[in-house]
Amino acid sequence: MPTGAGKSLCYQLPAVALTTRSQGGVAVVVSPLIALMKDQVEGLVRRGVRATLINSTLTVEARRARLREVQEGEWEIVFVAPERFTPAFVDRLRLAKVALLALDEAHCLSQWGHDFRPDYLRLGQVREDLGCPRTVALTATATPEVQEDILRALRIPGARRFVTGFDRPNLRLEVVSVSGPREKDSVLASLVGSGSTLVYAATRKNVERATDALKTALGSKRVAMYHAGLEMDERSRVQDAFMSGDAPVVVATNAFGMGVDKSNVRTIVHYDLPGTIEAYYQEIGRAGRDGERSRVVLLYREEDRRTQEFFVNLAHPPADWVQRIWARLNAAGQTAVFITLEELSAVLPDDAGGERAAGSCVYVLQREGYVRRIAPTERAGHVQLTGKVATLRGTDDNHRKHVFDWLKSRSEAAEVFGVWPDRIAEELDLSREQVTLALRGLEQRGLLTYTAPERAGGVELLRPGEALALDEKKMKARRGREMTKLQKMVDYGHAGCRRRYLLEYFGDKPPWERCGDCDGCREGRKMATGPQPLAADEETVVRKVLSCVARMAARPGHADGFKPDLVAKVLIGSQDPAVTAFGFERLSTFGILGQFTQREVESVLGELERAGATERTLLTRPVKGVERTFAVIRLTPLGVEVMAQKAADFRMNFPLGQKTVRNRPEVRAPVGVRRDLLVHLKEVRGELARAADVPAYVVAADRTLADMVEKRPVTRASMMAVHGMGERQFAKYGASFLDALRSWADGA
Repeated sequence: MPTGAGKSLCYQLPAVALTTRSQGGVAVVVSPLIALMKDQVEGLVRRGVRATLINSTLTVEARRARLREVQEGEWEIVFVAPERFTPAFVDRLRLAKVALLALDEAHCLSQWGHDFRPDYLRLGQVREDLGCPRTVALTATATPEVQEDILRALRIPGARRFVTGFDRPNLRLEVVSVSGPREKDSVLASLVGSGSTLVYAATRKNVERATDALKTALGSKRVAMYHAGLEMDERSRVQDAFMSGDAPVVVATNAFGMGVDKSNVRTIVHYDLPGTIEAYYQEIGRAGRDGERSRVVLLYREEDRRTQEFFVNLAHPPADWVQRIWARLNAAGQTAVFITLEELSAVLPDDAGGERAAGSCVYVLQREGYVRRIAPTERAGHVQLTGKVATLRGTDDNHRKHVFDWLKSRSEAAEVFGVWPDRIAEELDLSREQVTLALRGLEQRGLLTYTAPERAGGVELLRPGEALALDEKKMKARRGREMTKLQKMVDYGHAGCRRRYLLEYFGDKPPWERCGDCDGCREGRKMATGPQPLAADEETVVRKVLSCVARMAARPGHADGFKPDLVAKVLIGSQDPAVTAFGFERLSTFGILGQFTQREVESVLGELERAGATERTLLTRPVKGVERTFAVIRLTPLGVEVMAQKAADFRMNFPLGQKTVRNRPEVRAPVGVRRDLLVHLKEVRGELARAADVPAYVVAADRTLADMVEKRPVTRASMMAVHGMGERQFAKYGASFLDALRSWADGA
């Protein structure tokens, strides 16, 4: 069910019906979000439901007491984090009557889902250990493939599925094409509505940049930022300010919003391209939960895919790196290893990506079953017995004696070994504080040396010393799958109907061809109507594109081809360093489609791939010593025939339309004339910027002025076709630019 459509009610209502005091039993709800657990429990308690939670925010004593109360039937619903299901916890939970097992955010079960959590993988066994209670798994973002994977992980392949539909008709979907960060900054403020607004950026750096741009435009009091680099207190302050309305605009990484249930978010803007459709759909789902009309906007720039490609490569490290991390963990000589990611990253190449790369390697080891992350409350201390004989007497020493006897039974003299105060406390029925005091007292008597649990993160080696067997082919395939999902996100920017594209991605078939409401429908963007024969001018464009692909692939050692964006840059005549590094500016096809934008040329490449004239493959190559995976394109035999005009029956969806092909002038004005007009327009822009007291780029980006020079608009309609000239920009500055262009035309 879509976000905000009532998934919680699907387990809350049955839980209350199944766990009355007369029937007994408890409903166990697995949720990965501590903040969401807290909100759900508070909401249920306000409604008179006996609900509680068990997670790391509780002390050992509180968790133990809470679990005992669950066994005694005191609670109807208990929320539990997935990492809580240790064998000991499951054994104690089994003593309670589990009437319902509910798994929230169930896409976390799937290795093909956008937010896979290894801790979820144990839940199939947990369900069986609990006697296979009736089970419900809920998510807002599951493709048919992910649905299959969820049922496989839960070991209930025959379960009934309920898909209510993914449509959120109250969300107005828009894509705004931008040339770069400066243009993003210039249009951002105009997209922020009067209600609560979330702006998502892919990196901390971009969060800070977008925040600065909005504070300049809107004032510092209205805007706040949120990312993992901030202190916890500051993040909590921002979240509270957003919920209360004191900070109506928050710029954040995708960590913000998880567990934040604010019903009246009116606008969501994506400053950067998300990595998957699933992530995008979940994030825009935080708008309009009250059912009221809301706006979601993606600032679209094809080049932004590079950031997400970097994240994909970083999240799927080479097998060699994982081997190095495994060797480093085993070198510690203990099953519980406490070490920082910074220390771990020392065994990786200098340009591997530092702590993030080390964290990705640990994640792979966790996914493959070699390690288990140790929660903060589980972190071990270290003990070494001195071999002295203990003489412990008196009531106050009983705890010390119990602890000392427990330690002696599990160690050899002079051996350093890990101890978990929480586990000792649970086994000896003591509090954590009593165990800690006992250990310190034993140390003072010279019976042992004790090192308290590290604050650094830790992992438990589940197969210590075992040779690491990784399927490199499978690892590359996993990386390739993520690249394919990224491509689907990129393709969203070219969709004729945004809503239809999203629904079909999730396997939902809308009963209409066009929604009529998204920007693609309102602007009449071309829908895929089936491949058609090419008109003469369309065929010319296609042959030029194919010829460029062929000439670039002729470079020695690059027969597999190059990335689509690089091909497009060569065709439009870009001086990008990636173009000149290969000497492609010397190709006869360099700049041959200079009348088009890079985005338009890339859309032609995409349709040629769908028509079978080119093929996209995933290539893994070392780049500056780091293994990277990226998509490249090359001609197919059909593409060779089309290029040579030997494929008489070739058909494709030509994406540019007749207007784009025929109305753009093939013969451009002389260079000197274009340069003089551009200088004139920049002067006009400067005057407008000074009058409005804003930076020049807020009035019009350089690319907008360049497009005016090429198109020479003299009417409102033709000006609206200029890159970057939206309704708001035209209302403020369009008439002035039209006057300037008309006067120039009259004087030319």
